Amino acid sequence: MSEAKQLKIEDDREPKKIKEPTGINEYLDYTITDELIIGLCGPIGSDINFVSESLKEILEDTFGYDCIEIKLSDFIRMQFEIPKKEKKFSYYEELINKGNELRNQFGNDILSKLIVHEITKDRQSKSKTDKELVKKKRICYIINSIKHISEYRLLKRVYQNIFYFIGVFSPLEVRKENLSVKGIENPDIERLVKIDSEQVEDHGQKVSKTFPNADYFLRIEDSNDKIVNDKIQRFLDLVFGTKITTPTYQETAMYMASSASANSACLSRQVGASITNKLGDIISVGWNDVPKYGGNLYTENDLNGDDHRCINKSGGKCFNDEEKNELINLITEKLVEEEVINKEKSNDVFNILKDSRIRDLIEFSRAVHAEMHAMINATQKSGSEILGGKLFCTTYPCHNCARHIVAAGIKEVYYIEPYKKSLALKLHSDSITERFNTENRVKVLMYDGVSPKRYIDLFKINDAEKRKKDGKKLIVKRKKASPRKSVSLEAIPFLEKKATEELNKNGKFDKIIN
Repeated sequence: MSEAKQLKIEDDREPKKIKEPTGINEYLDYTITDELIIGLCGPIGSDINFVSESLKEILEDTFGYDCIEIKLSDFIRMQFEIPKKEKKFSYYEELINKGNELRNQFGNDILSKLIVHEITKDRQSKSKTDKELVKKKRICYIINSIKHISEYRLLKRVYQNIFYFIGVFSPLEVRKENLSVKGIENPDIERLVKIDSEQVEDHGQKVSKTFPNADYFLRIEDSNDKIVNDKIQRFLDLVFGTKITTPTYQETAMYMASSASANSACLSRQVGASITNKLGDIISVGWNDVPKYGGNLYTENDLNGDDHRCINKSGGKCFNDEEKNELINLITEKLVEEEVINKEKSNDVFNILKDSRIRDLIEFSRAVHAEMHAMINATQKSGSEILGGKLFCTTYPCHNCARHIVAAGIKEVYYIEPYKKSLALKLHSDSITERFNTENRVKVLMYDGVSPKRYIDLFKINDAEKRKKDGKKLIVKRKKASPRKSVSLEAIPFLEKKATEELNKNGKFDKIIN
């Protein structure tokens, strides 16, 4: 055997050396991670476990990822030594109460700090050296499930572009059916739903405030494998850029509604709406603000003192709030005048009334609601095309708008943010439904698809080289594809360490973190 051939054999037997990065760009490429963090959120009774299992299956089988599910309820059980038992009302109630107790004692983001620690611990256990910490690994941590806005915010700040948030939603009746299948009795189901959605304490569950922050909304009428898997597959193809995927007309319409909301200067909330005809073509948009003489609403273009929106009147105030306070004062004064209460009790009565359903009154606002503005625009510009059309609104319609939506001949309404003040379904159950498979009713449905805030990120491909090669569509293999959005793993461990240090500082979580 020649010396050259012998050397070649010896070289082949040696492990391949990874080229060390030299410049800043090479170093950034070297430290970019393929890790994903996917958080799930949804009201109680939504089948989040089913979504978690589907995500895990698709990521492992189709994209070649290892998946680890992290359940927040496990942290709560371990901390308070709650045994796993039959999932009845008392079990759910205890988990909710203990979760609230943790947030109240250690801060509203405490469960996210525990998640960060769990991810850090797992990454370190898989890395023999510090250099391996920044080595690309195809791993996804699925978080089941986030219940408070502070939990979401911390995870988003630490993991930035590699954190994706999925909102899972089922209509109320479907959620009740799901809880009933688990053996929970009807009175307890009602109590659970109320506890889950109506907690007012700052440390209580805030699903209704957390859910609208989702990057992708997944509406599930029933746990149909094919439908759910197709939706998750589409979302992951967008995350990895493995297919050229364009928006549905529903996604475009909600993006237009969200964009329109930026026009609003309302002090209460910015709401946007868009309307499509039967074919899905957008025929109008609208937002909430004060109407002006001659038609339409005041805007930034109304200069020289001609802008009479609430932000420019009396130093800037909400006239609806002012009128409600005046109404409460009048009621309180009348109760004193009629000697129903003593004058000394007037302040107590005022505060009680202020915290009553009077605070939900919306009749005194100067603003035209976004849905009404969009409907007015549609009828002025497109006439009868509104008949049989669909309305997309960033917020669930109030009962005032709901009756006009019915009268306008709109067939479907899609929304993102809930609106507890709305009595639309209660007052108009003969003409409105929240079930997709119900006929002869206006369907008011949770929006399904890419969030407006991620519309550009997920659908826009800036680099033409990622679309074609040699004049042909580029085929990207899913098991080799990296997420389109990424971060360097040099920065993340530093932030993770800070979260872990805070856990160690109070010394109350040895059962979980050790």
